[in-house]
Amino acid sequence: MAEPDLFAGITAATPAPAPPRSGLLVTNDLNLMYMLAAGLVMPPAGFGEKYYRDTLECFPGWIPLFVDKAPAQAIASSTREAGHLKPVIIEIRLSGLSGRVTAMGQGGLREFQFPNEIDGTEWVLLVPAPLPTSWIESILFRSPDDKRACERNVKDLANVPLEDFKRTTRKALFTKTSDTYWPPGKGPAERAVALEFSLAAGGVMAMLFLFGNLGDQAALGCRRAFDPVGGSLPSVDESSILDGIEPWMHDGSEPLPASARAETNRSSLQSAYQTELFWGAVVRLAKWREAGRVGSPENVLIDYLDGTLADLDPRVRAGVSKLRDTLESLTGLVDATVSKLFERHDTHLAHAMTLFFLRRDCADLYDYHSDRLGEMDWLAAAILFGVRDGWLGLPLRLRGRQGLPAAVSHRMAQMAHRLSGTELDLGTAPARPIPLRELFADRAGWRAREKSAALELARLRRWDCVHTRINLIPGEYKLTVRGGSAYLELPGTPRISPEIERDRFLRLLADTRLDCETETKVRRML
Repeated sequence: MAEPDLFAGITAATPAPAPPRSGLLVTNDLNLMYMLAAGLVMPPAGFGEKYYRDTLECFPGWIPLFVDKAPAQAIASSTREAGHLKPVIIEIRLSGLSGRVTAMGQGGLREFQFPNEIDGTEWVLLVPAPLPTSWIESILFRSPDDKRACERNVKDLANVPLEDFKRTTRKALFTKTSDTYWPPGKGPAERAVALEFSLAAGGVMAMLFLFGNLGDQAALGCRRAFDPVGGSLPSVDESSILDGIEPWMHDGSEPLPASARAETNRSSLQSAYQTELFWGAVVRLAKWREAGRVGSPENVLIDYLDGTLADLDPRVRAGVSKLRDTLESLTGLVDATVSKLFERHDTHLAHAMTLFFLRRDCADLYDYHSDRLGEMDWLAAAILFGVRDGWLGLPLRLRGRQGLPAAVSHRMAQMAHRLSGTELDLGTAPARPIPLRELFADRAGWRAREKSAALELARLRRWDCVHTRINLIPGEYKLTVRGGSAYLELPGTPRISPEIERDRFLRLLADTRLDCETETKVRRML
């Protein structure tokens, strides 16, 4: 009698389909350039009046990512609005994505958990916007002529980092398309996306990084801006304006009221109110952006201070009223020199707001120098300017620093999802860029590469902070003076040791606005 087959009727489990490694966004060359400048793959609401109709308009607040092939109608619709538009397909990496998305597949419209609940029939993923441009794997053009035209046109734009991305021609994606109807009649409900606070936060991150060489508070402020924890961390100075940066960078919140701050941090009432007023101004500027930037940002600050006067403690009301009057005078003919303007007030808040009225934009602030301003004055101004201009308003010469674009792009996108409540997880953010001061701040001693980098920077900037020690062996030395130069002949091979005067080096670093090329060269040595 034959033995029974113990495995009869049991079939091998069907392996789960692998999630798509990337998705294809169909757009046009002008929308592409705007998204690269913004650092976000975003819905039409983020473009303002500069949006050209493409696949993003079909389901506002969602990013349609086609799997493998794009519908011919989607490509055609993305250039229909104007004859000069060129079709572009953006390949976006999805390996860091997890959370609730919507897809269209064999069973129609379906919401599910990506990537675990993929069923393999999906032909388009509808992902809650935005996504970081750092996830772009490649930018695909229909023809070499289209690619060259885009590269030529971008040269006239100061804030589009096209050179940072892989670009190639892939004609097959534009010709071997799917015949799926686009757009489908049914899709997910429109979503509101919190973009302006995120773009403002990107400007703040960049500006605090650029001013991160000023001192210990600057390095701390930069770290807090990139990796906020939602609460307030101890600062170098208990009364620091930077004490409010974690809640705002995390979710746009204002710090505790001044009375509570003074009690909790043991700071003076003046310092506590300064922090409260400063972050209140930051929130008002962010809301001004969100409301469409109606009116001037300068008037936003004047109106804000006006509205706070009645509720202020009498001990600080007079100073704030005087500041409000100074700022209003700056909207007309200035009645004093810049130095005199700074002398009128002695708070970080006043100095930062005065700078806000005197300088045009972030680049203008970065290039400006004044011995009248302290470290916290510059940092407070950097935050205000960063909020006003946002990441989109920064030229490449400021934001093209090593590691900065990817770090900011990812954090802006994640902040937008945090504020919008999508619970979409974008994975681990790229490491934050570290200011040079932080890299050189170890007073216990520099390693060989740090010393070499410091010597190179001092040489490039011609800083007077280098001393050379020559270890001479016994013998006779001959000094010759010829043509205004002195020549010393030494026996043997002397040991030459250049040394950096570290404190002076850090002071010179704090006083210098490094250009992108110099900074990149030094960082490669670290």
